[in-house]
Amino acid sequence: MTPAAARSPSRRGLQALLLVLAVAAAWGVALRDDFAWDDTYLVRDNIEIRSLDSIPTFFLRPWASGTDYALGARQNATYFRPVALASMALDHAFFGGAAWGYHLGNLLVHLACVLLLWSLGNRWRTLLDLPPSLPWVVALAWAIHPVHAEAVHLVSYRTTLLSTLAVLGVLRLSLPGDPQEGPVERALRIGALLGCWTLGLLSKETAAVGLPLLAVQDGFLRRLSPRRVLEVYVPLLAMLALWWWYRGQVTAPGIYSWFEGLTPFQSALMVPRVFFLYVRLVLIPWPLCPFYDWSVLGVPRSPWEPDILAGLVLLVLLPATAIATFRRAPEVSLGLSWFLVALAPVSHLVPFFDAAGERFLHLPLIGALWAVVAAGWRVPAPGHRRVLAVVLAVLVAGGLALSVRRGLEWRDSETVLKASVRDFPDSVSAWLGLGRLYLGDDRPAEAVPALEQARALAPALPVVHGLLAAAEALSGDLSGARRTLIVAPPPPQGLPSAAEIARQEVTRAGRTNLLAPMGL
Repeated sequence: MTPAAARSPSRRGLQALLLVLAVAAAWGVALRDDFAWDDTYLVRDNIEIRSLDSIPTFFLRPWASGTDYALGARQNATYFRPVALASMALDHAFFGGAAWGYHLGNLLVHLACVLLLWSLGNRWRTLLDLPPSLPWVVALAWAIHPVHAEAVHLVSYRTTLLSTLAVLGVLRLSLPGDPQEGPVERALRIGALLGCWTLGLLSKETAAVGLPLLAVQDGFLRRLSPRRVLEVYVPLLAMLALWWWYRGQVTAPGIYSWFEGLTPFQSALMVPRVFFLYVRLVLIPWPLCPFYDWSVLGVPRSPWEPDILAGLVLLVLLPATAIATFRRAPEVSLGLSWFLVALAPVSHLVPFFDAAGERFLHLPLIGALWAVVAAGWRVPAPGHRRVLAVVLAVLVAGGLALSVRRGLEWRDSETVLKASVRDFPDSVSAWLGLGRLYLGDDRPAEAVPALEQARALAPALPVVHGLLAAAEALSGDLSGARRTLIVAPPPPQGLPSAAEIARQEVTRAGRTNLLAPMGL
């Protein structure tokens, strides 16, 4: 054995250890988190995940069917994610109701994604003859990127982590490690690949992007062939079709459309607006927001708005760069192609409920970082590797610090909401969420100013008026509550009125004696 060969395993072991330490440093603070945000009703109050006996029922009903929060169940009835629920049931079996146990599960899944990405990158490096450190640097930068805070810190967003893990598993399993692989080994590997694909689809719908990403990988590695299509693509497509059919039997249509009220022209302009946001978050991941609603993003008015115009330019520039670098720098082109393909399902090319979400970048970010780091390695200036190493060290240290800081803001619902109204004072959702939180904690006097701010920003929302009226009544201002209900706008069809919401909140607080003085 040569000295270089002897050093190789120890070097790989050191690199693996550093990746583990990086994940622990960036996200270990999550072990102190309470249940926050959607975790309160999807995890903490979901009685079904408290027994392993419930796991079979997860495969028969939509996501969130076990919660007693009616609106949350209706909002999530369009999703089918039984594997994510099963993983949370396992958390409860091991750790009971302790929040840190669920957060540990998220950390371990994210770490598994990091190590699997490193393994996949090493296969790309071998097949494309790339610098040996490239995959590790990409895995390190991806592991600690601040934009992952949302997905890592929220237990209910484990769906995103599992989806990424499954997609990476499919891509890695599609590349045999042994060129002399026999038929039995090949059959077992393809069977594992199909199982990984199935688990991904049953964790989150966006795992379906794994199939076009596989095509991207095979195109760059020149592995497409009729035999491969029959052995790999046909089974994956068959499972995708079966999953899509069964999902349709289990789930219900969504009750909201994020594009409701927009003209077709405005809806089209949202694509470059959201695309620019995602590119910005890749490069400048601060400040971060748990919800990008209309008050944060803005209703499109013209293609000449700066972020929309920049998004249009990027939508042309990035694909053009991917094409231009296909032969001269295939590793850069591969990264850009990955980013564009992985981002397509969440770019509003097909409208869906959420405007945008940082968790949606968990998988696409891999391609963006791969392209950026690979391009840096190709800079021909003298001593550029040393300069690149310094730049990367600074960026990783900065990203690590931002990740820890953002993690501290995800301590619980109140801390993240206060950070949101600080950084995004025009966010209706942030003020509304803060007011709802105070009401739920029986702190109506603190809820009033937050809900008044939400009403000032969105006077046409009945839910704001209903919650504000309840907060006013519960804090002793009955005349103010009546005035709020009198001026409240009518609700959209099928949704509760301000009066109904106020009645529910007052009843929940056990103060039914206030209903008559409120006119309810």
